[in-house]
Amino acid sequence: MKTTVKILCIGMAIIGFVACTKKSSVQSPYVEITGTAEKEIDPDIFYLNFNLNEPDKTKKNDINAMEQRMLSALKSLGIDTKNNLTLTDISADGWYWWRRSNRPVYQSKSYLLKIGNLDLTNRVCDKLDSLKVDYSLAKVDYSKMDELKQEVQREAVKNARMKAENLLSGEKREVGELISLQEQETFNTQAVREYMQFDKSANEANYETPPAFRKMKVSYSVVARFGVK
Repeated sequence: MKTTVKILCIGMAIIGFVACTKKSSVQSPYVEITGTAEKEIDPDIFYLNFNLNEPDKTKKNDINAMEQRMLSALKSLGIDTKNNLTLTDISADGWYWWRRSNRPVYQSKSYLLKIGNLDLTNRVCDKLDSLKVDYSLAKVDYSKMDELKQEVQREAVKNARMKAENLLSGEKREVGELISLQEQETFNTQAVREYMQFDKSANEANYETPPAFRKMKVSYSVVARFGVK
């Protein structure tokens, strides 16, 4: 009798476990939505590439004399050349032939300059123009980019919830808690340059027009899964 009761209890426990398993395997309703966000900001950090090319070996046009004139011009604008100016390359033409014939070597140096705002960038360009130094814009950046990215991320999640609420409103259902979140790295922080190369002698008015840049665009998207009430 005891054996029969024991077997019956075990059987009931197994049936109860299977029933609970089936019940837990039924997935709660959810909605999965892609949320996006985008912000545009003006760049506030500018990087200029420029080169010093030694045209001859006279004392006036020696590469060291050219460098000193360049440094003095930048310092006159309040630029910290120690921390914001980087020597990126140095080369010498005809080194092999100098070894053979002892003729002068013509040197060149390349630099990368970090500048804190657009107005100062324009003034630096004017100084480099006066020194007949070739330059180009290397890239632009934004000083608070990390904070901006975080803000855009939060906006993307809010956008996903708003879409879910709109989708379920017609079904008279409500959006529940956030179940999962999948990030999609779609940051785009490149600013397209609209830097016109003006011919001062051809058009004085246009030459004086300051360079303009399109805004930097920072975009982000997430795939969010919300419970449905």
